Amino acid sequence: MTKIATVAKAAKKAPTKTAKAKTAKGAKAREKLKLAAMVVLEREGFHKMRISDVTKQAGVAAGLFYHYFSDLKSLTLEVLDDFLARFEDVATIEREVPKGDWYARMYAHHLLSVRSYAEHPGIMRCMQQMADEDEGFAGRWRASKREQLKWLAALMPKLFPEAGFSEHQALMVVYTLGGSGETILRDYYINEDDELVQQPLSVEEMAELLTVTFYRGLFLENPPAEKLVYTANLRAMVRS
Repeated sequence: MTKIATVAKAAKKAPTKTAKAKTAKGAKAREKLKLAAMVVLEREGFHKMRISDVTKQAGVAAGLFYHYFSDLKSLTLEVLDDFLARFEDVATIEREVPKGDWYARMYAHHLLSVRSYAEHPGIMRCMQQMADEDEGFAGRWRASKREQLKWLAALMPKLFPEAGFSEHQALMVVYTLGGSGETILRDYYINEDDELVQQPLSVEEMAELLTVTFYRGLFLENPPAEKLVYTANLRAMVRS
């Protein structure tokens, strides 16, 4: 195994010092703490969160915290890891996608991403902060992003046989396209940039915008006209 592969494997695991619940009652209490932490992280952020905030939100005794978590960081890392896992569950994300519908497939992934930012901007901010401060989580998040795009990268040689894509180049192309929406999601939902939020977009409109941009960048053509509402005029963005 190469050094890069070893580091990636270790980063994806991102081990934390936590105690597993031994009983059903313990498992329930542990889950309550994690759910409470999500609420507090969303509201206060990691740096302002206190153990008493979490136990109060969970409705449990303060001393119970240390039965399951060594500190707030170990709890936060586990909560964020669970949050990341939803982006990797391709079967669930694409369960209602018609077979062969590339636009719908891309839209399903973008819709989840947009909803996560729209409904949990505090969690997404916390993820960015944690990635800046914890090397293990930063690697876990990068690995997650790659996993989200590998399904498409693996199909690139079949979609474009004449391009002669190598496995690595296909991943680089898809990764570049996939990263094009991160700036607007951060500035729209987390930073709430004045100019961007001047005219509010629905979650569906934002997902459509990202999907159309990704689709056009990948296939160099417009998605089917019936798929477009907010971005219908983007079909005219073709140089004559």
